[in-house]
Amino acid sequence: MDLPDVDEDLDLALRHVTRLFPLELARAILPPGTAITSAVWTDTQITGRQRRLDRAMRVEADGAVRFEHVEVQSRMRRNVPFRIFEYQALLALALAAETPRGAAIPAIHSTVVLLSGRRKPWPERAEYRLSPPGAPFSGVSFAIDAVYQRTVAELEARGSPLWMIFAPLALDADPPRMRRVVERLRAETPEPEFGELAAALTVVATKEERQRGLREVILGLLRKEDVMRSGVWEMGRQDGLVEGEQIGELKGQLKGEQKTIALLFQTRLGRRLRKAERAVLLERLGSLGAEWLMAVCFERDSKALAAWLASPDPT
Repeated sequence: MDLPDVDEDLDLALRHVTRLFPLELARAILPPGTAITSAVWTDTQITGRQRRLDRAMRVEADGAVRFEHVEVQSRMRRNVPFRIFEYQALLALALAAETPRGAAIPAIHSTVVLLSGRRKPWPERAEYRLSPPGAPFSGVSFAIDAVYQRTVAELEARGSPLWMIFAPLALDADPPRMRRVVERLRAETPEPEFGELAAALTVVATKEERQRGLREVILGLLRKEDVMRSGVWEMGRQDGLVEGEQIGELKGQLKGEQKTIALLFQTRLGRRLRKAERAVLLERLGSLGAEWLMAVCFERDSKALAAWLASPDPT
């Protein structure tokens, strides 16, 4: 058995926190000055296709209903444009089935949020083309928001605490700016919301590829309670079973609470867990419990944490 990939927890955390702040997300991806009346996530499903379309917001803007489709990607892979086309086509079919006969199907717009990738600046828009070269365009176009190519100030200027969770990826992200981001989030958001944003900020920091030591800085500014009161942590507790009768059987895959613990240890260490460390973490999770491991993770720096995993004595 293997501990979970960080990207899986990144997807979980971002899905969760963006669902908590749909209006903030809509304000950031729609043109400046757009009058947004409401923004809610939809769980549209196409009958018989077994394809859940769970990344679209129903937005009322400038007096009309539209659907905003948001994809967060670690990088722009070759199949992303086709996936955007596929998603828009499936969403259009779902909306057509739910729209009264004779009424117009709401407009659909897609945005790809990129967390890493090439140094060359991305264009504001890209497309998936169906029509042949030289013919009038048919297909799908979509917006690109490469947050890792923004500055911390540019993310702050969006005026939304949601977009501050991407600050560790910014071009000029450094320890002083991360301290400012955490302090600002703590000062400007209620405790429950801060816990959600702090958990997401910690997870996003695992994608930081410039080796600037931001993981340790962020974790050093958080308390154990900040993360444990977040919805990401609570979802883990509710789904915190190992598939299999005993942890020692090493069957199935870790889920829920175990994923959160593994992610925190990897974040604190600044690297993936080694095979021997994974075994130690599993054993101590079963014998000591998640809260004990959380305390160990937050009270020790990366060097001391690695020594704790290598020591036969867990105390």
